[in-house]
Amino acid sequence: MKRLIVTADDFGISAAVNEAVVRAHRQGGVLRHASLMVAEPAAAEAVERAKRECPGLSVGLHLVLCDGRAALAGSPLPAADGRFDADPVACGMRYFFDRGLERHLESELRAQFERFLAFGLPPAHVDGHVNIHVHPVVFPLTVRLAREYGFDRVRLPSGELPASLSFSWSRLGKQLLESGVFGALRAYLRRTCAVPLADRTFGLLRSGLMSERYVLHALERLPDGLSELYFHPSADPATAAETEPRPGHHTISDLEALLSPRVRRRIAELGIELA
Repeated sequence: MKRLIVTADDFGISAAVNEAVVRAHRQGGVLRHASLMVAEPAAAEAVERAKRECPGLSVGLHLVLCDGRAALAGSPLPAADGRFDADPVACGMRYFFDRGLERHLESELRAQFERFLAFGLPPAHVDGHVNIHVHPVVFPLTVRLAREYGFDRVRLPSGELPASLSFSWSRLGKQLLESGVFGALRAYLRRTCAVPLADRTFGLLRSGLMSERYVLHALERLPDGLSELYFHPSADPATAAETEPRPGHHTISDLEALLSPRVRRRIAELGIELA
């Protein structure tokens, strides 16, 4: 049986993203999950709209340790303005080589879990902004805290390369690099941290480019078992993207795919169950 999780990331980062998530859930019928950035300026609005307009939307935690705001004041992790470095490579190298930061990483993650629950949201899934949660130092902390706070699923991206390459060879080097790095991380982390995972995740290699055409292509290639497609939708009409992702990867093109009647119809025709 083919089961599919459809998730919108970065809920709470802006009003345009919040509007896109609400529209995709209410009008599209495909989006069932969203991942909340708890320390961003529009987080409270996202929670209020989810509770008021989208009672059937499962909201999970989108952990931030890079390119976003910290939840914990006075931590040595972010800069003085409370924002983390926007470069995921720089963040990753710092967290790996400066092991004195590990207790501060745990404190920041714990603050984000607790702020999520303080919003009155039930524990659901956990993933991370720019996938920083799969960092080999961060992931064990994430899994341990997810269990402690009652969250039942953690994203671990992998398995998208055949579908992505058969759709387009553009950005080939980036696709191969990201697939190799995250594939190796998944293999390593699955041995060290037992946690419920999707069998395959689509969205990493086409981040910001999850068009209707690509989603239809990916649906034809879903394996049996549980898969996840994740998106970065925006309601801003000026954010259309075709061949290269926009800064931040938020795009109305992702929203159009989530609202597409063709996508919804193809899911039904293929007998895919929306989880």
